[in-house]
Amino acid sequence: MAGVDVDRVAAAVAACPLVAGLHAGDHGTAATLLPGRRVVGVQVTSPAGDPVRITVTVLARYSAPLDRLVEQVRSAVGVRAPGHPVDVVVTGVS
Repeated sequence: MAGVDVDRVAAAVAACPLVAGLHAGDHGTAATLLPGRRVVGVQVTSPAGDPVRITVTVLARYSAPLDRLVEQVRSAVGVRAPGHPVDVVVTGVS
């Protein structure tokens, strides 16, 4: 997807200490569709004329400071997909 390895991004996010897991969102649409499978919690979009943008949807660990969680996720994604803007959506706490 636009030069972004979504499997590596998903693995890096899942390894973040404040992330309880990746999440498909309320309607199951927070995912990347690949041939024969889905990578839940990672979306790569490229609206016309805009740079590639990565949206990561996660569940936070109980009592995780959300600002630190967002910082961890953005840092992890930045290593795997440098130069792309990253949006972090927290759908719940586990």
